Amino acid sequence: MPASEYEIEVHVSREEAWEKLRDFTAAIHYVPGLTSAEIITEQREGVGTSRRVSRGKQVLNETITEWHDGQGFTLRLHRGEKNGPMPPLTNAWYDYSLVERDGKLFLSNRMRYEIGLGFFGQWLDKLVIGKVLSNAVRDSTIAQKIYYETGSTVTPEMLRAAKTELNIS
Repeated sequence: MPASEYEIEVHVSREEAWEKLRDFTAAIHYVPGLTSAEIITEQREGVGTSRRVSRGKQVLNETITEWHDGQGFTLRLHRGEKNGPMPPLTNAWYDYSLVERDGKLFLSNRMRYEIGLGFFGQWLDKLVIGKVLSNAVRDSTIAQKIYYETGSTVTPEMLRAAKTELNIS
């Protein structure tokens, strides 16, 4: 299964990071291009919690399928109950994780996905889709770091400056 992942050190305590990560409405503050994020279930956290997110006219549901208290969770990206996130992706999951290593805390995010269209879909993935998703995961993770460290909603200018500082074009 194809996947795109990115990891970056974050300079907050694990407790602070977990408080921000577990807030299922906070994505609006750091996911580039997101225009709304609204919880659509009674449940506010844990397995089964769903939110509806919008990016312009594109609307997507995200449902928590795994929950690891204090560590992270997995979202399934979908349209309705049975539909994949967007063609040609037939299924997609996004893993948010907090990882401690050598006394440092890292945001470690990964998007796993299945792609339809057979050989053509695999070709599209290698040529375009994989790169687009890899950049999206990277940018979201960098913006997540900025939000966690500053508490401010991340603007395109803030993300651009952080990428410049990290020597990412």
